[in-house]
Order: sequence, then structure tokens, then C-alpha cells
Amino acid sequence: MSKLKLSFSLLITILLVGILSTAAFAKDPYGLKPVSNSDLSLTVPFNGNTADPVDYNPKTDTTPASYNAVSFDVVLKDSTGAEVTTKSATIDTTSGKASVVFAKGVLTPGDTYSVSLYHTTDTAHATLLSKSSAVVYDPSNADMYKAGTDANGNPINSTHVDVTGSGYKNANLTGYDNTRKNRSGQKVHGFYQNNTNSCASCHQTHTAANGESLLFKDGVYSTCSACHDGTTGAYNSFAPVSADMTSSIDGTFNVQTAGHNGSLHEADGSLKVSAAPGGNKLGGQYDQEFDCASCHAAHGSGSAGENNLNTDPMGWGSTPYASAAGQKITYFKGHSMATITTTIDNKNGKLFTFANADIVNGVANIPTTETFPYILVKTSLADQNAVNANFFYKRALGTVDTTKTPFPIQVIQTYRWAGDSTTGSYVADYSLWNREEGYPFVANTVLKDVNGKSLNMDPNLQVVYRDAFAYGSAVANIDSAVVSIGIDVETTGNIADLYDSTRTATFVPDSGTEMSKYCASCHVDYASNTRTDNTGVYTLAHRHATLQDKLTCVRCHYAHGSEAQIMHDANDNTYFDLTAATKVFDASVTGNTDKAISYFADPNPSSALKRYTGMSVCYACHGKGEQFIGSNSDKADTITGEFLKGGDPGAARTVISK
Repeated sequence: MSKLKLSFSLLITILLVGILSTAAFAKDPYGLKPVSNSDLSLTVPFNGNTADPVDYNPKTDTTPASYNAVSFDVVLKDSTGAEVTTKSATIDTTSGKASVVFAKGVLTPGDTYSVSLYHTTDTAHATLLSKSSAVVYDPSNADMYKAGTDANGNPINSTHVDVTGSGYKNANLTGYDNTRKNRSGQKVHGFYQNNTNSCASCHQTHTAANGESLLFKDGVYSTCSACHDGTTGAYNSFAPVSADMTSSIDGTFNVQTAGHNGSLHEADGSLKVSAAPGGNKLGGQYDQEFDCASCHAAHGSGSAGENNLNTDPMGWGSTPYASAAGQKITYFKGHSMATITTTIDNKNGKLFTFANADIVNGVANIPTTETFPYILVKTSLADQNAVNANFFYKRALGTVDTTKTPFPIQVIQTYRWAGDSTTGSYVADYSLWNREEGYPFVANTVLKDVNGKSLNMDPNLQVVYRDAFAYGSAVANIDSAVVSIGIDVETTGNIADLYDSTRTATFVPDSGTEMSKYCASCHVDYASNTRTDNTGVYTLAHRHATLQDKLTCVRCHYAHGSEAQIMHDANDNTYFDLTAATKVFDASVTGNTDKAISYFADPNPSSALKRYTGMSVCYACHGKGEQFIGSNSDKADTITGEFLKGGDPGAARTVISK
């Protein structure tokens, strides 16, 4: 072969490879992405393609300024390639989008399918326009994270939750075939070393499954489940229910399918945050999909526990607070200043610009109105004992050497308004001060001098973001501030630590309140400072006071999910307590376990992630009162034979009478 022929052959080869490579890695212009619905149907949305000659092309078509009503066929095929059914849809002339829905009757939960897109005019379906894989799963099924079974009945993809069928594996093989590549002890979620390889545990630089986040699975839910389905040694979010789980904070995603009347947070992206009961349906952040990352920070957070709860859920830290509608607020957003006219929705914001408030010198001069719900107060630490007397100062400062100069005698910290407008007051608050030093600079606390210059980097000022205070001699120079409030939920292994302030050995002040704030970032209207007035954010209805350590959201609810085997009765018994040997539902007796499930199953199938079955948590708190005629404080329960126990739910309980 001559050099000319060789060169020509190479050129042709390179061109062919380039063309094929471009086709292989080109993004699907039709955006075909099937979505599994909670009613076991399958929605398949897709876009009109502006490059399609029969569609509207904005580059060449001037009139009409809309998409043509082009009709498409969406063909559903099973795992063998056999056609199941076909649905047709016409592109909307305004949005340029269309979708079809395959109903529950033609689908088998857990089976894998493919959907193929053709022009309706292509009656032979000879020219494939787009293709994608799909799986329909029951969100209340214990196997919701699996993608069906093969011909031998073995789970398909159950170890890495590859619901799109892409087969992608990340560089560290996390979540793949029960293996976990050694990362030399480096952490997956935060505390990364300078020579880290941890990024490759979740991301693919060049071959990601989908999205700008370059996740190695298609979506947050599938990526998280790849490790957290019990196959890698990481925390198993789908672990079978157990006695230990009954006292945990999170609950279970492993909700049973029959008779247990369970419920769970649909964290698979099938719902929007705006679907939250008591939530904000006004748009913005609330239009985002609800998934694992709505609550957890994959790259670490301010929380000391391993739960990695987001410090700024729903973007509170970047949303300016407004004391009334119609205010003009200017704040730093992105790389420039932005001005908004506030609405009632902005009263939920956690960015306090202090545009009309001065930093207060001395506790005695604290304002006596709630015009600014958060203010900064300058105070002094008289000696080391005063430092050690405060849990948060002690945690941040440790043992203070009074011989060093400058000794941190000056402190500035956050105070928040507690109570109503007539009887309330400002109290110390230790909500996290958000710090986002990098782009987009929307959730950063900045302490300023009289010239508006930031003092955050002043060597004589130490800012403790985690506990919301600063100390040092430069405190005297602070004149104003922009404060971005975050949430730092300190959790331990015992749920009672979040609402029992008598547990002094492990209890962290304000953590219960932080937990309620955290839940209220989505369930906005359930946040309340008092039970004596209508203090809801949107409905202004009467409600329990959830913003106090004594009564928090997790006293009555689990975070992940709930079902009969982990629910409690009014005496704090669980399924595992009453099925133990010699107990009323002794599991060694045939039929007793079914009776126990029936006893604990919530009467309302939509059990709202309850920690207590039915409304027994009400009886657990209020049952010992005389308002209940014939209550079990003076006679035994007809099912369990127990008398009502006194004390608070979740804490130590004692029989109050027999």
C-alpha cells in the first residue's frame, strides 16, 4: 500500500471514528427520560427537536413563532425486546414538549422496559429517533431500589441501583458487586485530603450517566442508593426493621407492602418539595425535586454527626428576611448586588442584612420589639469560668489561656426574638452562621466596620461559624453585619437527646429546636414559637409549639419512614417489646405476630411517618389527665393488660397506678 493510500485510509478512518464518536456521545435532543409514578404508571416526557426538518426551527423559521404540532409514537418494549404497547402524542406548539403515560395495567413493578421514539408517520417504525430504559417500582416496596429479576429469579442491578440500564461504574467501584475500592482511608462525604481520590466515588469526569453534576448513576437517588442499599458497608437506608430502629431518629425506607400501613419520604425525585404538607407552594426553591440531597449534604456539613444534614436547607441562607411585605432589600447575590421587593414569603428568609439596625452594645440595650427577629449583641467574658459555663463557647474555644494576648474578652453573637410581640424577648441563639466563601457568594455571614469593610479576615477576630459567634479585640470595631443563618442539628444515637433537656450528659442545648427548624424548612407552616397563639407562617392557625427543645418534630415523627413494626403505643411499647417471650403477643405462639402487626398498624394508611400508631402519642402525653373518663390510669388496657405509664413519650416511663 502506498503512502498516499495509507494516508487516505487513515483520514477516512479518523473521519468515521469522529462521526461515530460524536453520535455516541451526543446528548439526546429529544430528552426522553421515563419517570416512575407512585401509582405504578410510567410517564415518558420528551421534547420537540429543532433540528428535525418537520419541526419548528427558530434559526430558519420566522412565522409562526411556535413549534409545529408534530406527532410521535412512543413504543414500550419489555426486557426481551417484545413490543408491549404504543402511545402517540403531539408536540405542544407553545412549549415544544409532549408526554405519554403507560398505565399501571400494562406494567409489572420491578421489571425493566425500554421506550423508543418514532415519528407517527413512520408507520413501520423503521427510523429510531431516541431510546431510553425504564423501570417501574413500588415506592412502598422493600425492593424499591432494585430493578427486577433475571430468568433465574436473581435480582438485576440490586447492588448498584442502575435503574437506567446504563451499566456505568465509578472509578472507585463503590456500590458495585459488593466491592469498595480502597481510598487510603479518605472520606467520601467531607474532610477531603489534598491528594483526594474521593470525588471518583460518586462522579464520572467524562462518562457520567446524566446531568451537570456528573453523577455516575442517573440521578441523586440512584447514586446515593448505590452505596446505601446495604451492599458496601455504608449506612443501609433500606435495612430491615429492627428493635434498635424503634429508638432511632431516621426510621426506615424499608416499608412493608401489606398490612403495615407505613409511609415514607418519597426521596426518589418523583415529588417536588412544594408537595410537603404545610409547605410553601409559592415556587422558587420549592419547585425543586425532592431527593436525598434535599436533606443531606453529600460533601459534608456543619453537623457533628455522620448524617450530614444540610446546613442551609431550601436556600434559607440566601433568602433575605422581610419583616413586612413591600420592603426593598439589597443583598449580595452572585457577583453583584441585587435588590428585591419583599413579599410575605420572604419572612421565611434567613439572610439578615441589618440594613436598618445597629449592632447593640451591651445586653441591656437590646431592642424590645421583634422588628428584627435576629440581632447581634456585643458582650464580655469576664473570666475563664464564664467561658466554660457556656457549652458553645467551651466547645469552640476549649481551655482558654488567660495569659495570651489578646484574651478573647469581647464576644459578639446572635440573639433571636422568642415569644409574641408583647411578652417576648431576645434570647441567645446558636444557629449556624452559614459560610460560603466561594461562588456564588449567596450564603455568607459578613461582619463589617463603620466603613462597610469586612472584618472576617481580621487577625484579631475569630469567627466561629458553627456556633454563631465571634471573639477577639476586633469585636469592638464591628458596626454592622449581614448574617446568614444556617441549621446545625447535633444528633446522637438516642432520639431523646433532641427533646429531653434533663439528659445533661449528652444533651446539646438548642439541638431540638434546630431539628424542628430543619423540618420546617419544607413544612413551613408547622414552625411555631408558642402554643398560646396562632403563630403559623402562612395559615396563622393554632398549633403545638415546635420551636423548643421539649417538644420537637421527631418526638412524634420519623424522618425516613414508618411502619407497624417500629411504631409505638401510648406506653412506648413497640412490636418487638410485645412479641418478646411471655408478653401479650409472644411470638412463639402461632398467629401472635399477625395480631401484633394489627395492634400497631396505623388506622390511617397514610401514616405521615408517625412514631406512634394512630393518635396514641396524644394519649401518651395527655392520658394521665382527669379529662379522660375511664382512662387506663385506673384500669388495665383490654388488649395489653397494661396500666397507663406516666412521664414523657420517648423518655423513661413508669406505671402511675394499678
